[in-house]
Amino acid sequence: MDIDTKRLTQAGLVGYIALVVASFATGDPTLRLAADAAFGITAMLLGIVTLRIPVKSQLRYIAGGGFLLAGIAQFVELVTGTQAVQLASTLFLLAGLVGYLALRQKTDSMPF
Repeated sequence: MDIDTKRLTQAGLVGYIALVVASFATGDPTLRLAADAAFGITAMLLGIVTLRIPVKSQLRYIAGGGFLLAGIAQFVELVTGTQAVQLASTLFLLAGLVGYLALRQKTDSMPF
């Protein structure tokens, strides 16, 4: 069976947003932890999908790598609780988003 990572990523984004809204609405720390884990998974999926774009551009590696590193850093932060790792995750996510937007502008590719 072939896994459609694009649909899986879209589902992850929707699930992540739902968990964030639920955690803010209820204040439940378990939902907050689930939202943080969903962010890590979704960021890694975004990285995989972005790296699979069939274009020859270094922006693909900046965007995909940024997303992947953001997801990995998120899990490291969940395990260690280190604020510096949380900041790194945010910065990697920002690099991924900027790289993705630049890639879309340059190539008109829409992986997700």
